[in-house]
Amino acid sequence: MIPLPLLFAVPLVAAQFPSNTCPTVSFSGCEAACNILSETLGSSVHFPANNSDFIVWDAKQQEVVSACRVTPTTSEQVSQILTVLTGHWCRFAVKSGGHARNADDSVSAGGVTIDLVEMKSVELLEDNTKATVGAGHTLGSLYTSLEAHNLMFVGGRVFDVGTGGYLLGGGLSNWAPVYGFGTDNVFEFELVLPNGTLTKVNDVSQPDLYFALRGGMNNFGIVTKFTVRVFPQGQFLYGNVMGPLLDSRDAVTEEAFKLTTEWKNDTKMTFSYGYRYNASMDQFSLYFTETYTDPIMEPGPFRGLNAIPGADRSGLRIDVASSFAADGARGRPPGARNLYATMTYYPSAELDRGIQDIYGEEVRSVRDATGLSPNLIFQPVFEAQIRSCKERGGNALGIEADGPLSIALLTIGWSQQKDDPSIYALAKRWVDRTKALTVAAGKDHPWLYINYASQQQDPFAGYGEKNLDRLRKVHQDVDPMGIFGSRGLCRVYFKLL
Repeated sequence: MIPLPLLFAVPLVAAQFPSNTCPTVSFSGCEAACNILSETLGSSVHFPANNSDFIVWDAKQQEVVSACRVTPTTSEQVSQILTVLTGHWCRFAVKSGGHARNADDSVSAGGVTIDLVEMKSVELLEDNTKATVGAGHTLGSLYTSLEAHNLMFVGGRVFDVGTGGYLLGGGLSNWAPVYGFGTDNVFEFELVLPNGTLTKVNDVSQPDLYFALRGGMNNFGIVTKFTVRVFPQGQFLYGNVMGPLLDSRDAVTEEAFKLTTEWKNDTKMTFSYGYRYNASMDQFSLYFTETYTDPIMEPGPFRGLNAIPGADRSGLRIDVASSFAADGARGRPPGARNLYATMTYYPSAELDRGIQDIYGEEVRSVRDATGLSPNLIFQPVFEAQIRSCKERGGNALGIEADGPLSIALLTIGWSQQKDDPSIYALAKRWVDRTKALTVAAGKDHPWLYINYASQQQDPFAGYGEKNLDRLRKVHQDVDPMGIFGSRGLCRVYFKLL
């Protein structure tokens, strides 16, 4: 871990405002802020010396040290914390689940980490069709709470991903074919604005801010609660089909294309599939993840895939969402260094294979990286999911498409800091080459799923100029001091200004 005095010595750029309105960011201000918060919030303030049990997913974030970590229990306390931090012009980061991949994303380097871990309330509303949930939930903890009532919400596939970042970034889901993106199933946000005001945001009360929060990430304040759609859900089919599928790669990619383009009316079905590399054996493999949200072991959409010679279906089972999400977390446990990068394009089995070939060539260039664990995952965005983006005034994602889309996600895990430059260089080459391939095929699409994008990418550019202008205006309206801007106090993730 980096010694705290070294963190305090790191120079910071002054905020993007005249010096008479915004003082220079100061770590001494953070020390004073922590002391004030400790006096008022007591044991909810954790200093580095008594913070050894605090763990986040990515090793790059585990390496940084905050001046203190604060664990509020109410929205009012979040408001109080934010007011103290802005009063001392102290940098901060906000953690929901802590699944971010870059230092300072949700653990502040030398500033204050606002950890929402204690904010895990669940209140069922309107005959169990909605629920107001605390932003400190992980997907898994919220699944577990809702399953006690045989309910579910539109969530993702990994247990320890935070509900906050998941919903603010869009939210891909097993239930997206029916209900759309996770963010399009948020009816109301409880938000602490940059000035410390607590407000409730919906499509009627504040339509522009409601639009912005649906995909605009953490540029507008701190969301403390979400009111989301919930619906009945019991056990369902999920799992991996393994075996020597690489021997039938053409058949697998063709089946993925058919599922994306020909089975759109069966909204209980979705899937992903991955192309893995085992560096120690210098071998590639294919696997296919089937999802069907009824408890049916052999649903119609997957018959073609399951008939491929050698397909091993023993990894499929019928269970509840929290159990499957726990499997997802075990597949990439805490402690590694991680990088994601992504591309979007119109479906094509030939393109899938071409993108796999690029990955295969590039990943071998880092095969000697310690602890290397790369994967290339493909998944669809169905037409009904895209249509849902227009509901209740529309979201900020800006997806315009005349058919379904495909997402390619590059994930890389490794263990040593010395390998960082080569891993990041690999990811950039993969992005550049994949972009060139999809453009040449006439199938490129500008939208990028922001929760999958690397820091080398610009996902907001894919939202479209009209949406980007609107997002920036909302940001300026609610945050004139630039507290949540790129040169402000919460400058992590992707910034609008």
